[in-house]
Amino acid sequence: MQKKELYRRGEYYLAFDFKNDGTPRSKNLYIFWYDRSAGRLRSRSTGTASALEGKERLDRLYDEQVSDCKFCPTCGQSFAGYRSPLVAEAIGEYLQATNYKAAEPRLEHILNYLEAKSLESTRADDVDGHFIDGFRTWAASVPIVSPKGMSRPRTSGTIEGSVRQLRAAINFAFKARKLPHVADFEVKSANEVSRSPWFRADEAQLVQMFRYAWVLDHPDTATDKQLAKWRREREGLLNFLRLSVATWARPDAVFDFSTAPQRDQWQSHVGYMNLNPKGRAQTKKYRPLIPAPRQMVALLDANEGPFIKVKSVRTAFRQMVATLDFPVDGQSGMKLIRRSVSNLLRPILDDSGQWHQGRMMMGHVKPNESDKYATPYHPKYMSHALSATEALIDRIEDAAPGAFS
Repeated sequence: MQKKELYRRGEYYLAFDFKNDGTPRSKNLYIFWYDRSAGRLRSRSTGTASALEGKERLDRLYDEQVSDCKFCPTCGQSFAGYRSPLVAEAIGEYLQATNYKAAEPRLEHILNYLEAKSLESTRADDVDGHFIDGFRTWAASVPIVSPKGMSRPRTSGTIEGSVRQLRAAINFAFKARKLPHVADFEVKSANEVSRSPWFRADEAQLVQMFRYAWVLDHPDTATDKQLAKWRREREGLLNFLRLSVATWARPDAVFDFSTAPQRDQWQSHVGYMNLNPKGRAQTKKYRPLIPAPRQMVALLDANEGPFIKVKSVRTAFRQMVATLDFPVDGQSGMKLIRRSVSNLLRPILDDSGQWHQGRMMMGHVKPNESDKYATPYHPKYMSHALSATEALIDRIEDAAPGAFS
């Protein structure tokens, strides 16, 4: 008979045992686990019907049989006394070591799960497919609530972002301890958990966005304080649009861009923009070095510090999307500009056989150092992508004066 698990740690789980006719075998809880050496399921009575006491005894058995028998990273021999770090400990160490801004909210969701399910004693090598499936089920039932109390369902893609970040944290913990282990669970691919948005803004709609950000319409009853707040938000939105069109970059790279000298991102003397700040390690989402469109040079030279001065333009962006009646339900998110610009300029670059430069702009392809024209700082480096981008900016400026000036 199928046993209902009350608690699980790795391959060890706690449940009541039943006979074939469905009656309880005992009033006490049992610990079950698969014995690989014997090739069969084994069980042991906890001697108690208390779930709390049963959980403690399962933890004790697990620590005796699993956590205290690991392998020497040097000789490969097993030794006693090893205990892998708690998941919360691994997460804390990872967050201290990384500067990836999205990591903290994603891993906070894992910590909330540990607390909600009383799994605080879970260790890094306890996390397996069963643990991850439990997290996915729990996370799907917990909606995202905005600071204003607005609630929306948590998507599969968002949940898998937490799973992916947890794998990175656990592997970091193992590597830091020089242990020959890796996270024992799979992360679903983007194609499995999400569908790519179909909407792309055309050139006229891009112009509408700049007009919206540039012209501040407001009710006559607005106070000076409200107007000042709206101006800051619109200025932040305008600079987000400007930098997104000029760089084709992901929103996180756009927000991260600064002209502060110590970050070495705006190289005014050569007119280059390094989307990866000095000291930040590149990730799979590669941030390229790109030539700045000529329309951005004066704006960047006049800027000090972060190019976007507000903490977020998400609310202003959503208000713009609603005002302009763009498709919603995930179609018009913050990556809309990146997707739209690449969609508009790809045919132009395809015609000249230079779409690989578009892929370089997007960080999908790294410069090929064996090709002198693909080497940064060469006069022809990404010249076709730059010309196409500058022409698009000229058309936007003509249709919405002030967009880039």
